[in-house]
Amino acid sequence: MNKKDLIFFSQDGQGLTSTSANHVANMAKEMVRGIEASLDNLVFYSTRVSLIGSETTNILEHGATAADIEAVAGKLRATAKAKSLIAWLREAIKAKERLLKEAEDLSLEEWAKESGIELSKAPEMGHILTEDEYYASLTLDERNRYYETETVAAVIGEAIHPDGSFANARKNLTDHIQRPREVSGDGRDTLIYTFEPTVSDELVEETYFSLQKQYREAQARLNSMKFDCQRAVTESAVKAKTEYAEAVKRFGEERRLLEARRAEHIQRQVKEISGYKIVIPASLQDIFDEVNRLGKK
Repeated sequence: MNKKDLIFFSQDGQGLTSTSANHVANMAKEMVRGIEASLDNLVFYSTRVSLIGSETTNILEHGATAADIEAVAGKLRATAKAKSLIAWLREAIKAKERLLKEAEDLSLEEWAKESGIELSKAPEMGHILTEDEYYASLTLDERNRYYETETVAAVIGEAIHPDGSFANARKNLTDHIQRPREVSGDGRDTLIYTFEPTVSDELVEETYFSLQKQYREAQARLNSMKFDCQRAVTESAVKAKTEYAEAVKRFGEERRLLEARRAEHIQRQVKEISGYKIVIPASLQDIFDEVNRLGKK
């Protein structure tokens, strides 16, 4: 609250409401208008008019009298006093409006500071575990086993998958068993290529399916490790989001209570300020009484 604005208001409840002050200011304005009009019409000579050849004259306007001149200083003082009263009342009305607006615009932060209340900060989402952080948390043996399993699955998988080294060798063996010879060229330059297996196709097949089994086992172990990682990440996310939701709920409930208290405070302040009465300074009391009497005539 702007303490400087309180100078316009009485401490004992005696004084004018804003409506009454505005009425008095308007009456004082009318009083000033009347005084200024009389001063504006002030002339220090009389005006007579007559027709040529006629001795009869008529007075058009009377000049000021000594009494009129002697009254000028008093009228100017009355004008100054009345304008001072108007200025005081207008400023008092504006001061009251400022106080009301200030009270109504009081923010939650300002109210909390005035009330000695420390507002809690809005909650933030807690940290969610990442895959890198999960693997970094494993023991040396566990991390090595993961990397080793990943490498084994990749190496074996690359060899036995289509276009892999072992897969291609197996396919070529099958093709050459079915077509053991190839002929190249013609006539005297004809060449005959004969393909003779150096290992049994049973051994190749046995090895191929053994590698497939090893690959599946390595991939299964790798998938299990990745599943453990994903489960840990998911559990971390669920925990962080649950705690965040609960914190947001508590924060919202706390803010609603504080907002209700702030609204109650504003309502009390507005009621109190609305009841402020405008005081009339002692130096303006005479002109106030005079203007007030004019309003009752």
